[in-house]
Amino acid sequence: MAFPFSTEIPDPGPEFRRKLLHWAAKQPYCVFLDSCRTDMDRYGQYEWIAGIARSPHLKRVQSLLELKTFFDAQNTEWLFGAFSFDMKNDLEPGLKSRNPAAVAVPPLDFFVAEIVILQRKGSAQWEFALGFSPDLLLEIGEVVLEQAGLSEFTGFESQFTRAEYVEAVEQVRTHIREGETYELNLAQNFVASGRLGHPVALWEELLRVAPAPFAGFARWDEHFLLSASPERFLRLQAATLITQPIKGTAARDADPDLDAAAAMALRQNPKEQAENVMIVDLSRNDLHRVCETGSVVVPKLFEVQHFPQVHHLVSTIQGRKRADLSPLDAFCAAFPPGSMTGAPKIRTCELIDAVERSARGLYAGSLGYFAPGGDFDFNVIIRSLVHDRAKGILSYHVGGAITWDSEAEAEYEETLVKARGIAQVFR
Repeated sequence: MAFPFSTEIPDPGPEFRRKLLHWAAKQPYCVFLDSCRTDMDRYGQYEWIAGIARSPHLKRVQSLLELKTFFDAQNTEWLFGAFSFDMKNDLEPGLKSRNPAAVAVPPLDFFVAEIVILQRKGSAQWEFALGFSPDLLLEIGEVVLEQAGLSEFTGFESQFTRAEYVEAVEQVRTHIREGETYELNLAQNFVASGRLGHPVALWEELLRVAPAPFAGFARWDEHFLLSASPERFLRLQAATLITQPIKGTAARDADPDLDAAAAMALRQNPKEQAENVMIVDLSRNDLHRVCETGSVVVPKLFEVQHFPQVHHLVSTIQGRKRADLSPLDAFCAAFPPGSMTGAPKIRTCELIDAVERSARGLYAGSLGYFAPGGDFDFNVIIRSLVHDRAKGILSYHVGGAITWDSEAEAEYEETLVKARGIAQVFR
């Protein structure tokens, strides 16, 4: 069903879509969410959706209190933006982040969109849900496509050496032995100096290397997020909540037979299954807190999904949201994503802060939108680059789940496999 007062036009083709993307990226605030026409997301409505704000007087929401006030006022506007991982500190007063993030961001950052453009899956139409005008089409059509324009680039360095990451894995295993956690997602942060003249062009290159069903580009003035995320965090549509945690990874192989064998081995690997089922149980518990009794089910367990660099083990959990709770209540009950913390969630977040070298910022948070009426869809911010153009900082994280059975060297290598997509676009 079309949105009230929406306007549809025939799909003008891929070149015009690129112009739309580059035009959106020139505006001071935008979010562009893209499924990359992959077939891995069977639940999403849109091939892509874009929210843009170009007014200097835009409505911006940057705290949990402001967001609650927005929803309490029963606003019927589109909100686009992101939650940083460190919003956990606002949800659980005992949590903190003792180290600074490489790129500092608010706990959450949303704007009210003035223009919303989307394409539904299987449609030959573009839908302007908000802000259509013939002059807008003319303006988009005149856009010149730009190159990324990387300058002053120093190369990325991790805040862990290999030996230090291995030592951190062993520290986590000690916490597991002592019963403080069952599984902990341990990440390392790669940071570089450099400036991107046109970050959206680099995002296009990243998606050519690593197309992903929950990809996203975002701009908040001089802060940019370039995401090739394979993972949905949480979706609400017609009272149904769906979360799809990823736990379990195997590298792809150029040989088809070896590649198929790697996928089969991943599906049958007891350690990978143990990692996955712990997060499934955690996610079920999160949804039980906000869903109708008996409605939480697991329609897909240990589904192997195939990406250009890796195979992933993905599970799907869903339930029916209680009518007495708001969409924001449902979101906050599940945040931060369990696949990026471990279990139990609160104590594991404390341990993450103790063993990692920097606050995560946007990494392991969520990018997405709230539609009028409260439905929403958010990814998990992984396989993602964050750029502060004003300060000339580039940052990305990669991590993996540590369990008692983890081998430290293998865990380190897994993080490098996950970083291949971003590493390739800087060669």
